[in-house]
Amino acid sequence: MKQLELLKYYSKVLFLSTLAFLGLFLLFRWALNAHGVQLLSWQVLSDENRLFQAQNVTAPFYKLLRKPSTVILTTTVEKTSKPLYLYLPQVSGSFWAVYSNDHLIGSMGFRNDRTGHFWYKPFLLEVPANTESITIELSGIYELGLDIVPRLIEEKERFRFSVLNFLCDNFLNISMGLCVTLFLVLYLVSRSMPQNKRRSNRLFAISTLLAALWMLDLITLSSMYSVGGMLLLRKIFVTSAYFGFACLFTAVSLGFFEKLSRIDLAMIFLNLSAAIVLWFAPDNYTFKLTTSRFGLVLLLNAFHIGYKIFHSYSKILFGFSFFFVLTVAFDAFILLFNVKFKLLSNFGVVSLFFGFSYNLVLEYREMMVQATVSHMRSLVDPLTGAYNRGILVETAFNEKDCFVYLDLNSFKQINDTHGHEVGDKILVLLVNTIRAKIKQNDIVVRMGGDEFLVIVRDCDPVSVKKLFDEALVEFQNSHELKPTFSYGIKRFEGSYQQTLRAVDTEMYRMKAEFKRS
Repeated sequence: MKQLELLKYYSKVLFLSTLAFLGLFLLFRWALNAHGVQLLSWQVLSDENRLFQAQNVTAPFYKLLRKPSTVILTTTVEKTSKPLYLYLPQVSGSFWAVYSNDHLIGSMGFRNDRTGHFWYKPFLLEVPANTESITIELSGIYELGLDIVPRLIEEKERFRFSVLNFLCDNFLNISMGLCVTLFLVLYLVSRSMPQNKRRSNRLFAISTLLAALWMLDLITLSSMYSVGGMLLLRKIFVTSAYFGFACLFTAVSLGFFEKLSRIDLAMIFLNLSAAIVLWFAPDNYTFKLTTSRFGLVLLLNAFHIGYKIFHSYSKILFGFSFFFVLTVAFDAFILLFNVKFKLLSNFGVVSLFFGFSYNLVLEYREMMVQATVSHMRSLVDPLTGAYNRGILVETAFNEKDCFVYLDLNSFKQINDTHGHEVGDKILVLLVNTIRAKIKQNDIVVRMGGDEFLVIVRDCDPVSVKKLFDEALVEFQNSHELKPTFSYGIKRFEGSYQQTLRAVDTEMYRMKAEFKRS
């Protein structure tokens, strides 16, 4: 397809994916901007490392720190006769404590171990009635800020916090669980796939696990125990995203295009290089600064994965993937320009791997259909269409079933005199004659050469004998050579091997009588 034809082909899913992204963006924006009193102006009571040049600071604010710092800020509020709620949509730091009229009403982290990690999760604190001032003590290791304006809100606005908390906390945990589950499913399913599919699906599996590891950078941790511990864990979490992209590009290229292009190799090298560079960051300040600048790498990743999936010719997969592309591009914009908004890539990751799960289901279903067809072909005699004897191992029998063992009379003479082509036609004619007389769920098995076993379900031997006597007459009159067969009948008893031996003996009795006549 040409590019314009592909755009037309994908037009509906493009629209739906864009609509879903805009819906998610607007939902976040609605949840972030609760109606209430904005706490814009703050007085600086304490500024350990002189982060602010004045005694007053306006929210929102954000500071990237070269070394750990603590500030204490206060603001006056209008007294009310009823409790309100302090809504903190996003706070960057490693410890905070909030006071109402100098009384502690909430905190995050440990006062004597200010190495927490939080910035993604929102917070809501109940503010007592008659509060005149709100004071915030805020500490940070590599960043510090009230990224989004705090607000005093009423009871009716708490729902917005609940929605934001679900999106930033509950759904984040769900996303990690989904990724780990999908990793296990992809890995286990790949073991039963052909070699080429096995490799690509294992890479998909690894990329989902790395995505779950990256999401750990978004969760709230009360303590990371030390500045060095924070740096080490953040290196593990953040670089997992770049390693994950390298695996993802390899998996998509091998899975859909069976080879890596030069651009693929360049993008894989770029992501691996970004991860390695981040690992050599000497401190948290440099790591954070480098991570922000690597937003450009994320933007290139988004365009590249979008281009690859664009040529997969799968509407469902492209729809999920395009949503992922939009979220990654959005987060790249946030990192590059230091925009204070929630990251959306974790939603995109879930969408992307739902798309690959759908594709995996299709591949696995196709593989199972092919395996079933191959299995059935292995059980069916290609000449007559009857089953091979292997079907007997997979078939259950009961005492109401009758076994009929039959053998063509003088078949060797027919082959020797008239040729194997005529003999083959007679075999086919025999099977067709029998099938016309028996029920649909009865089974015809070619045991070898000119010997056949027929399992007649839920029928008595007298009725079966009458049926095969009629079949014998029809078979004899259906060909100019007047072929006949001998048969024996026995009810199923014990095992199919035991019944088979008994019915075989019965057949040879009839054959002996045929020879004497």
